[in-house]
Amino acid sequence: MKALQLLDIAIAPDLHELTRHGTPVFPCAGYDEDPGRYLVGNIPWHWHEEMEVILAVEGDTLVLCGETEYLLHPGEAVFVNTNVLHKLKRGQKNTPSRINSLLFTPELVSGFPQSIVQQRYIAPLVRCATLGEVLLRPDVPWQKDAIEHFRAAFAAFVGDRYGYEILVQVELMRMLLLLLENLQDRVCETDLVQNKDAVRIKQMLGFIHEHYAEPLTVAQIAAASSISESECYRCFRKVLDASPIDYLLQYRIRAAAGLLSGSDMSVSDICFATGFNSPSYFAKVFRQELLVSPRKYRSTHQNGAAGAKQRA
Repeated sequence: MKALQLLDIAIAPDLHELTRHGTPVFPCAGYDEDPGRYLVGNIPWHWHEEMEVILAVEGDTLVLCGETEYLLHPGEAVFVNTNVLHKLKRGQKNTPSRINSLLFTPELVSGFPQSIVQQRYIAPLVRCATLGEVLLRPDVPWQKDAIEHFRAAFAAFVGDRYGYEILVQVELMRMLLLLLENLQDRVCETDLVQNKDAVRIKQMLGFIHEHYAEPLTVAQIAAASSISESECYRCFRKVLDASPIDYLLQYRIRAAAGLLSGSDMSVSDICFATGFNSPSYFAKVFRQELLVSPRKYRSTHQNGAAGAKQRA
């Protein structure tokens, strides 16, 4: 099967990615991409039910999982558990990077429902609050082996040879077995307890995503999670390393970039449709974020978007 390079992802107001990765009979999808080629230069904050493994192939890639950052150098990987809020971008903004990733449902590696594999191994891993993500480095022997199993799974996926589905499933199971064997002391049997700040962020970002085209204040954003403005600022800084207004502006720019590349609306209409009240200010912020004017962005991305596939 072909691994995809994408330009954008469809995200619900609560940051849940809306894509079904793979098919109902083989719920696994592979991606070979540069996060910097997405609409606003990064793969934005999102979460999904699938597990994900991300391997840095070329250049450095920054993977943010909640309030933790992982700078992946080529050959390093990170396992991201289900329902974990994360974001990806280039390690250096103007230096291309390349990642290989596989997204797959826990069911792919757990066998039939209520199997011993599902009950004893996969379900505890999914529920484990201390294993939201795991950094894998080639200088640690068992982690090196885990990375090699992922490489074999990815190669089978893109190779598309007869029986590749079995090879992908087997290699992913071997990779997860290494994680479970070496991190047994961190695998817990209790239900996943979401971090309070992560829950609040999902609520406030959901509000922003629903109302970004309207005039918004920090007080309104904070009210979406029933907290004070100061607590709102603290929460955004801790989890996303940005202020509420900075995030709002970035989201508006992302929405504007999508309209510039995918619609015939005028630049002025897009400005007002995405919550800006001044075309000159819109152009200034757009250039600050994407290093190019709205009109230049449109001419570049409309010309190159015809053959591009998107998660939609």
